Amino acid sequence: MEICQDGSIGNIEGATDICLIVFRVDEAAKNTEAEIPALRRTVGPSLPLLLLIPPEQRPYIGKYLRAGADDFWVLPLDETLFPVRFYILLEYGQTLRRQSPASEDTRLLKRMLNRFQHNLGFFSSRLRPPGKIIARRWEKIRCLGRGGFGEVWLVREPENTVTAVAKVPYSARMNLRALRAAAILRRLSLHPRIVHLIEVVREADKIVLIQEYVPGETLQALLSRNAVTSARKEKIFLQLLSAAAHAHHHRIMHRDIKPENIIITPSGDLKLLDFGIAKDLSLGERSQAIAGSRPFMAPEQIMGNGCIASDVWSLGVILYLLSTAALPFHAPDEVWLTEAILESRPVPPRQLKPDLSPELASVILRCLKKTPSERYADADALRRDLLKQLPDFGQGRVLPGRGSDAAEKA
Repeated sequence: MEICQDGSIGNIEGATDICLIVFRVDEAAKNTEAEIPALRRTVGPSLPLLLLIPPEQRPYIGKYLRAGADDFWVLPLDETLFPVRFYILLEYGQTLRRQSPASEDTRLLKRMLNRFQHNLGFFSSRLRPPGKIIARRWEKIRCLGRGGFGEVWLVREPENTVTAVAKVPYSARMNLRALRAAAILRRLSLHPRIVHLIEVVREADKIVLIQEYVPGETLQALLSRNAVTSARKEKIFLQLLSAAAHAHHHRIMHRDIKPENIIITPSGDLKLLDFGIAKDLSLGERSQAIAGSRPFMAPEQIMGNGCIASDVWSLGVILYLLSTAALPFHAPDEVWLTEAILESRPVPPRQLKPDLSPELASVILRCLKKTPSERYADADALRRDLLKQLPDFGQGRVLPGRGSDAAEKA
């Protein structure tokens, strides 16, 4: 369908069977933002709306989103990336159809049954208070945490006891960001060290991501207890490099690689979480927003010019932490910390741990070069040089750790 110069949108037949609306905005269209609400009144407020925007209309994208569009794509189409964006919205629309209200007879029957349960009290254990169910399917169990994006809930599907994690944004204004995060997770879904997306749903006008639940502890929690052996540290870091390299291969910049976003399962395997602020650089767009966790942010990321090498800096900070039990930059407040990251050199790792190998120290310090071009280009380049310099890395012979693997298992 097309929004034309005269603003006409025509009739939409069989709207109840539609899962997704895709509109191509005409190059010379005027007042398109006024027509989008009219379209919403025709097809309903929740049906996903994707706009195909000609380059001439790029300055008006913000208006279109505020008027009610869910997502957009600036033409021309890309045969690799656009299908993923399209698929996420189509999948989301199909989920909304499954959530759509039942017939009047069915609703009446449910009201009668609920009243019957309430009066008898016999079924009271099965009643769930309002606000405890997401998208009529996922029951909230407990809040796992809150961040800049929203709340993270442990949820379950009562019918088959499937447990998952729901990322619920604070506001519907974050819906576009949620859809972009979903598209990134879908692109990276084949990697075993990256958290998987289950589905995208809507709850109270907010787009909610349902992701796999990963049992275990964060790397931060394990390190704070000094509960990681040398071999386990090295295995964890190699798995982290594998996950980051997969993202970098797809031109995805995570932007928030830190121990709190790394889960270690009871079997000792790693999962990289929280792609909520990740950036897809495939289309040549730069990461201009200042996003991330300051102790792990590269200088250019702090200045709003993040790139793939910014993730390499974060990986270098983690390797420094695994090697020395300290951060390369620390200060009493964020202002001083920012200045240290931008202006100061890190304390050489061997100054803190003289027993560290010179090769390991060299790899770490290359990750922490102030200029991105002087670092490794991506996580795979870092992994290859690390194993070239230290062929035994992964066998517990390089990084310091607590006790031995035998003691840990005991």
